Amino acid sequence: MKRFLLLLVLHSSLLSLHSALAQTRMRDIYAAAPDSIFPLLTKNNRLDQIDVCEYRTRLTEAKNMQAVVKNRFDKHSELLILTDRYLKLQLSEHCLVEMRLLSDSTLASPSGTDLRFCMVETFNAPAPDSRIRFFDAQWHELPQSIARPSVDDFLSDDIDIDVRLALQALPLIKASLSENDDTITFELQTSELTREQRQKAEGKTHVVVIKN
Repeated sequence: MKRFLLLLVLHSSLLSLHSALAQTRMRDIYAAAPDSIFPLLTKNNRLDQIDVCEYRTRLTEAKNMQAVVKNRFDKHSELLILTDRYLKLQLSEHCLVEMRLLSDSTLASPSGTDLRFCMVETFNAPAPDSRIRFFDAQWHELPQSIARPSVDDFLSDDIDIDVRLALQALPLIKASLSENDDTITFELQTSELTREQRQKAEGKTHVVVIKN
């Protein structure tokens, strides 16, 4: 009887743990972020943003509220989108952050380390260029990476050779996470080309979509 009760308690504990992990949402991960990840924001900043996002989700009359806070540089940071699996944050004028929980994450690990998310930071200096990283639910960076497409992957075969060489010399690539699935869209930036080169590049470039 005692053995049966012990097994029942263990089973209930495992179910509770699995349920807790399964309920981990992007809002929880963002709230628990180390200061080193978002040095411009305090934890209270992030919690305030989360509160506004959840408030406007519950109340129709609050749908136009902005989740804006003053950061440590006395500038504005805005949490643009927050769902259970996706986050989009305008951290500063020059930095956009996206995060998405990956669908193939296994939530049964006691440590929670199988719960993974992708983070994309896009810096405008002045043209957009992105950095991609992966973390577990405890904000341990994972030795996972995704190869950025080469410049030629974005270009039509008949693009002007001078334009191709110019883009290869300064490959600025913007990455964007999908709010709805585990895909990343890469876009080669042409803003650093001359006006004549940009005209030659029109209709000769395309985006590249890769699944995480």
